Amino acid sequence: MSVVDMMVPLGRGQRQLIIGDRKTGKTEFLIQSILTQARQGTICIYAGVGRKLSDIEQVEKALKKAGVMHRCMIITAPASDSLANIYISPFSAMTYAEFFKDSGYDVLVILDDLTTHATTYREISLLARKFPGRNSYPADVFYLHSRLLERAGNYDLPEGERSITCLPVSNTWRVIFRATSRQI
Repeated sequence: MSVVDMMVPLGRGQRQLIIGDRKTGKTEFLIQSILTQARQGTICIYAGVGRKLSDIEQVEKALKKAGVMHRCMIITAPASDSLANIYISPFSAMTYAEFFKDSGYDVLVILDDLTTHATTYREISLLARKFPGRNSYPADVFYLHSRLLERAGNYDLPEGERSITCLPVSNTWRVIFRATSRQI
């Protein structure tokens, strides 16, 4: 059990955004969450959305090394895939989560990362000539992601209560503005 799980336990059915800069340890934190949840009997689904293939392989190695791969599923849409595959991967992960929930399991879904998904959605929108306006990017992708995350939660089924816990990841980029001075 990791220190994070002892300080802030993960609630079943929770939707919690994991946000931060690149290379700050978000994926390592998520791997620890997967290990803890898989050891408690939860089905864990990791969706690598537009990630480098080497990053996805690193997650797979960590799960195999810990011996929890039989409770985990990895859905990959690496950056080298088509826009359509990258776009559909978070929806596929959530669909599998709903299947396992209906089969009587608690599920943890990690969507790593939705920033890339938003960029892919923007590219598809431009290719489809979706004109800017009230219902266009970024408002439309926020609505799309909110509908996706609303599929997670606690469910009261005839077999008992089941949950889908979702941890979406979002990258932030630091933008440094240089003040330019003109001499008059």
